[in-house]
Amino acid sequence: MNMSKIIIGAMRFPNRATAVATVRRAIDCGFNYVDCSPCYCFQSEEENSESWVGEAVNHPHYRNRVMISAKCTPGNGGLGFGEYNPATGFGVRTAPHLREVFDQSRKRINVDRFDYYHLWTTHTLEQLADALKPGGWYEGLEGLRSSWDHHGFTTHADSATIIAFLKTGKFETVTLPLNVINTTRLEAVRYCQEHHIPVIAMNPFAGGLLTNHERLKELALRYLMSLDGVHLLIGFASEAEVEYAKWIEDSQPTMGMSPEAILAEVATLIDAKEPRCTACGYCQPCPENINVGASLSYYNLFQYMGLQHARKAFIDKQWEDGLKLDKCKACGLCESRCPNGLPVVDIIAKARKVMYDAK
Repeated sequence: MNMSKIIIGAMRFPNRATAVATVRRAIDCGFNYVDCSPCYCFQSEEENSESWVGEAVNHPHYRNRVMISAKCTPGNGGLGFGEYNPATGFGVRTAPHLREVFDQSRKRINVDRFDYYHLWTTHTLEQLADALKPGGWYEGLEGLRSSWDHHGFTTHADSATIIAFLKTGKFETVTLPLNVINTTRLEAVRYCQEHHIPVIAMNPFAGGLLTNHERLKELALRYLMSLDGVHLLIGFASEAEVEYAKWIEDSQPTMGMSPEAILAEVATLIDAKEPRCTACGYCQPCPENINVGASLSYYNLFQYMGLQHARKAFIDKQWEDGLKLDKCKACGLCESRCPNGLPVVDIIAKARKVMYDAK
């Protein structure tokens, strides 16, 4: 079964009934891959995203039309290592840990095997080394080789780190953040295209922010639809959202817009008289691990489009290390690398004042 262009994220369901109806409608629309995690929608061992997906797919009309994935991580969601918590899949640092969490997900979803299993939320070479150490995460997964078909990793790392992961030869796919206001990882996407490695694009709406502007919402999906080898991971929360995505897919062939044309239109929507960051990613890496382009994209939407949700979305996502603009030491490395010659240090200073003062 080939992965559909649009795939099903299982992280935003409000309840079991909605999850079951939404997943089944998505499968009926031809979306044939579900991305699960132990911690998504977690309320209890019985009520969580994995068990809800299990109810949705374990039905004669649906099971054979969909691929199931699961994942866990040695990390803590950020740049460090987590304390082992099998219920949520964090801190999985040994082969026995991996087997326990793997079997937990298999039991919750009620499947014998996974089509895909992912090294989840792993962002640094140190975290990767821990996963690959003797007796670690990877060894545990290899010990269950008869119970999964493919595997990959999910990350918020920069392009150079992502490519280093891929060059180990141990991963068949990568899940990374990519959307019309955050194209900082296009170098990694191009590497994947050249080497025929599927890319799963998470955060297509920038955590839901882009859904607050109808044209940006549409362009967000059309941009990813137009990229070869890229699959859109959409965290559906309702059947209506599935129908919208299906409309995008069905009407895409008649749009005639290239990825570059879409980004150009987005740029006009976020037009600014003063110099503004375009989130190209060439300033990376940052010694403080800040994703400058991704962080400033929220500032652009708030400052130049008047999207009030942008500041709240930025603050709500401060758990993500790459968005912590307040860690900036004004060292100037990003400014020295900027291909547009922007005063990046000054722009960051303005953005910090605007985005954090109202916190």
